Amino acid sequence: MTSPDGARRREIIGGLALALAVALGFGILAGFFGDRVYLFDTMAQFRAHASVAILVVAGFLVWTRLFAAALASICAGGLGLATVLPFLLPLPQDGTALPGSPRYTLLQMNLRFDAPDKAAALRLIGERLPDVVTVQEMTGSWERAFAGILDRYPYQYFCAYPEHDGDAGILSRRPFAEGDAGVCDPFGAFAAKRIDFNGTQVVIGSQHLRWPWPGRQWRQVKALAPKLAGLGDPLIIAGDFNSAPWTASMRAMAAASNTRVIPGIGPTWFLEFMPSFFARTIGLPIDNVLASDGISILSVERTEATTSEHLPVLVTFTPRFARPQEPAVQTVAR
Repeated sequence: MTSPDGARRREIIGGLALALAVALGFGILAGFFGDRVYLFDTMAQFRAHASVAILVVAGFLVWTRLFAAALASICAGGLGLATVLPFLLPLPQDGTALPGSPRYTLLQMNLRFDAPDKAAALRLIGERLPDVVTVQEMTGSWERAFAGILDRYPYQYFCAYPEHDGDAGILSRRPFAEGDAGVCDPFGAFAAKRIDFNGTQVVIGSQHLRWPWPGRQWRQVKALAPKLAGLGDPLIIAGDFNSAPWTASMRAMAAASNTRVIPGIGPTWFLEFMPSFFARTIGLPIDNVLASDGISILSVERTEATTSEHLPVLVTFTPRFARPQEPAVQTVAR
């Protein structure tokens, strides 16, 4: 038999849990309509966290005997988790490489414009030696730092307004395609170059979207759509999208560029004053990769952290129609 004080306490906890469940459930469900209301797309960024939270709240609802509300909460949380887990859990990629097919690597890095230690990022590039590096938050000091690795990455391309430092950029050990002028959209913070991978040309894009609504993210997406549509196939766009892979803005980017969002990367960002462990476990998955049908993604992994609050992402890929044999890479002066 429950005492009057216990019953009152259970009633209060039940009321609070119910109110929290309604708020979390609305946030989860509204996030599926982010292309209609941009505020809802901002709410969708936290779908994974909200889904876990509402399942915890469901336990309190069961304890307070609000069984109908608990069941609804479990359904909302289950729906949310079903749509986010493929992007958060490390999964085998669906790409395959035929025997003898070349394998290439792309390293995606948000450098952090005011990174106190540039050596950490340069050291990571030197250790992994990816074929291509896509970078964001470029500054003049970063360009000077990258000038020091011109012997290994002689092909460098940065995009910015004339009066500002660079934002998106591409470093490559492979030569840029002859005659390719590249794509530079400073407002969209987007840079792209056609790169020759042993005779197979692949367009590589570096993207830095700003924050979701009320930020200018959707304005960038709409402005970039015509340029993305003309990039062709095969195509890889990597970057700091400031948007989770399940959001409407990411779907719009993928639709405009005729690409797919690559799953299995996981969380990559958390508050800058927190250890990178939090970015890897409970952070937001906002550093993403888009790939067209002409690209087979063989693996993705988050590498060790640098002094940026973003974790770098290493992608191994092969063009579907690449030449089966490949000579050694030769780096020459730009």
